[in-house]
Amino acid sequence: SGLPLTPTVGGLVVTGTGISNAVRANLTGAPIYAAPAGLFLNPAAFAAPPSGQWGNAGRDIITGPMLFSLNGSIGRVFRLPGDRKSIDLRFDMTNVLNHVTYTSWDTVLGSAQFGLPTAANAMRSMQATLRFRF
Repeated sequence: SGLPLTPTVGGLVVTGTGISNAVRANLTGAPIYAAPAGLFLNPAAFAAPPSGQWGNAGRDIITGPMLFSLNGSIGRVFRLPGDRKSIDLRFDMTNVLNHVTYTSWDTVLGSAQFGLPTAANAMRSMQATLRFRF
């Protein structure tokens, strides 16, 4: 499972509190994850609360996208004839499978990107290290 997320309503202010853009949405009773094609969250599951009121959606009620990453490392030491000389060869890889992992979804109700991923983690990378020890 992924990190928990909270549905909020953008641009809504509860007067006298000093809090803006953190007002939670109201739950409508529709399933949260029964999203239309192309979305990860169902926009019909949430509605903006009446002006000047707090929403009834709980904190962290949305389970964010699953996080999966596989990193790897391999190394070898080659001993050279002589006293204490050696060559170290090492390969370090991040995201070995090059699997796309989204960091979170847009949970701001009223946003054009509501229910879509906000960003993706880095793609596969590899670093090679060669050391001569003496």
